[in-house]
Amino acid sequence: MLTEVRCEKFREKSISFHSGLNVVLGDSVATNSIGKSTLLMVLDFVYGGESFLDHNKDVVAELGDHDYYFSFKFDGVDHYFRRGTFEPDLVYICDKDFKEQDPISIEDYTTFLKSSYSLESVDLTFRSTVSLFSRVWGKENLDVKHPLHGFKSQKASDCVTNTIKLFKKYESIRLLSENVKQKSDEKTTIAKAFKGGLISKTSKIQYKNNLTTITSIDSEIEEIKNHLKKYAVNLAEIVNREVMDLKIEKDRLLSEKLRLDSRLLRVKNDLSKNKSIKSKHLSPLLKYFPDVNTDKLEEVESFHSKITNILRKELNGSEKELSISLDSVVNEISNIDRKIASAISDIDNPNVVVDRVYKLSQEHASASKEIEYFETDTQIKSDLKDAKELLAAEKNRILELIEKILNDKNRRNVTEVYGEERRSPTLHLGQNSYTFELVEDTGTGKAYSNLILLDLAFAETTVLPFLIHDSVLFKNIQNDAVAKLINLYESTGKQVFIAIDEIEKYGDSAAKKLKDKKVIELNDNSVLYIKDWRK
Repeated sequence: MLTEVRCEKFREKSISFHSGLNVVLGDSVATNSIGKSTLLMVLDFVYGGESFLDHNKDVVAELGDHDYYFSFKFDGVDHYFRRGTFEPDLVYICDKDFKEQDPISIEDYTTFLKSSYSLESVDLTFRSTVSLFSRVWGKENLDVKHPLHGFKSQKASDCVTNTIKLFKKYESIRLLSENVKQKSDEKTTIAKAFKGGLISKTSKIQYKNNLTTITSIDSEIEEIKNHLKKYAVNLAEIVNREVMDLKIEKDRLLSEKLRLDSRLLRVKNDLSKNKSIKSKHLSPLLKYFPDVNTDKLEEVESFHSKITNILRKELNGSEKELSISLDSVVNEISNIDRKIASAISDIDNPNVVVDRVYKLSQEHASASKEIEYFETDTQIKSDLKDAKELLAAEKNRILELIEKILNDKNRRNVTEVYGEERRSPTLHLGQNSYTFELVEDTGTGKAYSNLILLDLAFAETTVLPFLIHDSVLFKNIQNDAVAKLINLYESTGKQVFIAIDEIEKYGDSAAKKLKDKKVIELNDNSVLYIKDWRK
């Protein structure tokens, strides 16, 4: 636990702390700007926070850079440190007289705190564990409708995850999340292979066709094996199969050739007819029609000539493309004719059986690969879907458990503070969001009371090491409720730091307890630091 904080800039050079409730006491008229919230910010700074430097810049501006010395006691052993405002990323280990020894990084320091507070089993950094529950004016965690947000821009999903981790329930989710990530990576890898052309993308129809192809090939190979002697005597049958396949392909190509021939013929006819009238051809017209306007006719014919040139370019381009396509088809037909001729000539050649089996094996291998990739892709997608469903189910199970634990504890605390007739707020935890439903009285006082009670529920049901609550949380809470909250703070068994003033209004018993637990008393004439810059 924290036992002491020293600073040469403090009016009281050393402030000692004890187990349980530690009270920063204000005066009876709730004087502002005397250092109550600032001291709590200093405690947050001592625990590795950064908010003090960001929000309380006036302290450094007025006092200059300065150092804070502090000590902890863990398992009966005292530990001493120094952290300054000039280089806050360094923390110095000190001896019992606070003389500097070794500097360590702020990360190593907070790791030490995590270990010393026995938080190794919590899958969070020390700051992620405690920062939310250090609720001081100037930090962004005072939103009563979003009590799990450490700062405004924090994702709700991260808030939910941090809650799971604080309850030490994250291990099963982590394992399932890793499985989901692995499956997602596999899906991404095969998708990239498809996109890059390393693997042929196969549709469901192609997959079924490949299955049919495999069955047909297996059947033919089995037939060849079973009738090898017959094929050795009469190879015509196996050759005829190959010739038949070639003829089917040739028929298709011939149809394509006919289509291309027809199109090419039409284009050539269009080119031969696509001619313009020359001006010299207009002379005979004047013999019979001397009054005709030949200039106008030539103007019209000039326009026609331009259109004709454009059409001619298009037709020439089409003729060229069709000729190339036709040549390609003719070459393919010639290749098939050569294959047919070769097959027929090899009727008496036993090698034709080997060639046929080899061709079938190649087709079989190609179809098998496509089947394998399709089935792998399908299986990965199915596995990923199952993994996501398992993760969601496990997360829901854990969230429901945590939700019930916190709401049950909250219900008991509300009853303790306000009585059985008062309804308690309800925390609902979703996969990636949460709500904190405030019921009945939604005024500022009750809202902050609900925030305090939720923090107390966390402190009582988790390994959270301490709470820091500023006076702003108590301002509008009804007096008797505050008195009962003081008792709840003590019952947590954790070290709690609160700033509070106007304690007389909470009753004699509560006021006495608060005075007994005070670590420092601040007022208009006795502010936290040696300098008062309010005026």
